[in-house]
Amino acid sequence: MKRSDRGATYSGNVLNIHSAHKEDRGTYYCVADNGVSRGDRRNVNLEVEFAPVVTVPRPRVEQALQYDMDLECHIEAYPPPAIRWLKDSVQLSSNQHYQLSQFSTADEFTDITLRVITAEKRQYGEYICQATNKLGEAEGRVEFTESVIPVCPPACGQARYGGGASAITVSSVLLAVATVLTMVAIAQHVKRA
Repeated sequence: MKRSDRGATYSGNVLNIHSAHKEDRGTYYCVADNGVSRGDRRNVNLEVEFAPVVTVPRPRVEQALQYDMDLECHIEAYPPPAIRWLKDSVQLSSNQHYQLSQFSTADEFTDITLRVITAEKRQYGEYICQATNKLGEAEGRVEFTESVIPVCPPACGQARYGGGASAITVSSVLLAVATVLTMVAIAQHVKRA
């Protein structure tokens, strides 16, 4: 077998892959060429089934009370796994406290995000991202703790106070502060003149 940047080349009519691993999956090309006429080519797709592998990019996150926070989990598995988030051994679903979103980047890659909406004291703690298929199960853990200052993103957009009765956007507050600072600077300039 000859290896290059473009892959590996094997001469012969049979290719044996012993103890196939997930890294062996992909498209293999069988090319027949006798040097007389135009050669022929066939594609063979090799699918390798494997148990889930869970990666948590941020195993510890913090957020201030009343702000949203995203907990992320990356999963690699084939066949595609059943994925769930747990807190205190209870499976979570989308509702007024949590929003689940899932994005598959390929057959075997899935990113799942659990958004904690308007964090409350009881929502702090350990969260488990769990993936299961017929070949096994894996999990990742995220510790969600309280911070004094809101963490951006996702808190940069909007904060809710008083149970959602009123909303104050961060951009509105920044605009008000900028206006006051501009007025103070103009007043000081007028005094000097």
